[in-house]
Amino acid sequence: MIASVNTIKIAVKELQSGMFVSELDRPWLETPYLIQGILIESENDIDILQRYCTYVYVDIDRSEPSIIHKISAQFEPQAAEDTSILQQSTHFNATTAPPNPHSDSGHFAPPSARDAEILEKLAPRTTIYSDSRSVSQELPTAEKAYTAITTLFSDINQSLEHDSKIDIRMAHEVVNTLCESVIRNPDAALLLAQLKTTGEELYDNAIKASVHLLAFGRHLGFSRKELAVLGLGGLLMDIGKLRLPKDMQNKRSISLKPEERKLMKQHVLFGEEIIAPLSDTPDDVLKIILQHHERENGSGYPNGLHANQLHTYGRMAAIVDCYEELITEQSGMPGLKPFQAIKELKENAQNGLNYILVEQFAHCIGMFPVGSLVELNTGEIAIVLTHNRTQRLLPSVMIICDAKKAPYVNPVTIDLRSADPGPGGVQYAIAKDLPQGAYGIDAKRYYL
Repeated sequence: MIASVNTIKIAVKELQSGMFVSELDRPWLETPYLIQGILIESENDIDILQRYCTYVYVDIDRSEPSIIHKISAQFEPQAAEDTSILQQSTHFNATTAPPNPHSDSGHFAPPSARDAEILEKLAPRTTIYSDSRSVSQELPTAEKAYTAITTLFSDINQSLEHDSKIDIRMAHEVVNTLCESVIRNPDAALLLAQLKTTGEELYDNAIKASVHLLAFGRHLGFSRKELAVLGLGGLLMDIGKLRLPKDMQNKRSISLKPEERKLMKQHVLFGEEIIAPLSDTPDDVLKIILQHHERENGSGYPNGLHANQLHTYGRMAAIVDCYEELITEQSGMPGLKPFQAIKELKENAQNGLNYILVEQFAHCIGMFPVGSLVELNTGEIAIVLTHNRTQRLLPSVMIICDAKKAPYVNPVTIDLRSADPGPGGVQYAIAKDLPQGAYGIDAKRYYL
């Protein structure tokens, strides 16, 4: 794959306002711009790029009209030299991009230079991760960690029932195992979080929160030590619910009566009471427990904190908690599909969630999260298995049903970035997401 003839190579110091940078001299994931593309709007944009790049590629067609003539006169269009960088980012812009009827043009919009600078302050990237194992290779280890966490939560529950001290050391060990698995390949744990159940909703929610926070932190480039804190915080952030009446522990906000809602809010302080006395608990784990219901505008609880009082981990936990609430069935009503949930989160960002971190969470889990059911443009049904990190709309999928929704005897796994055309010579793409259980399909039986 080569660049368009309307692409020019230019030194960063020669950039001007109005130019659209479509490629860098390094992978986008090594910069604050986690998804490709940035319109130069000020000297500040150029200053930020200079921290990471020597030269870039400018797309003439996507630059502002006022600058196009100047670009064409001053620079010679050429193809990019490093096609490996292009292969990470241009496929989504090709004619084979998924014809998604639900598409939201802002869903995967690259951050502006200002947003990238804010993101760098909120969550300075310290580590660049790459997948060292495939999903199938990592799945057995992720399953062991999942099972260990289930046992851990059962032990914690028993300890609280008998007013005895919980074993935080064991919690550290279990989370460390899960953390290492997510570092090697987050999609294995995300797949389990989507498809596997323990029979105890509170346990399942804790595992999902831990996995999502670990994957989120990995996506943002947090250090191994920081990831361990996030994973433990996610696991324990709702531990206070174990002190609520049994019939309330798994209730969602939509189904709570006013008096129940008041009691439910106490789970945050109950969690602090349980965890704070444990000497081996990092302070930032307590911040996650105490702040995952706080909001940027001060409307949250228990302390009504405002933006400048919130820790990044607390902000991330609030996003993960809201996402889980939106996609989970409530009072007999099905949860939202992931795309709808992300859209709702972005709307909620105006009412208290951090909008920059919401956008990054969307990049992290993708429009079609691992484990979700999708319908392809061929009419076939597939399960999303693993993401392509810089092309979230083009994951690897397992095709399990034909266009008539009849199961294939031998499901086929393909990578949407590079797959040969499907039936009728159509280039494979995702047409839409589907709710779990669509067409009577049990995705669990294909992978668990």
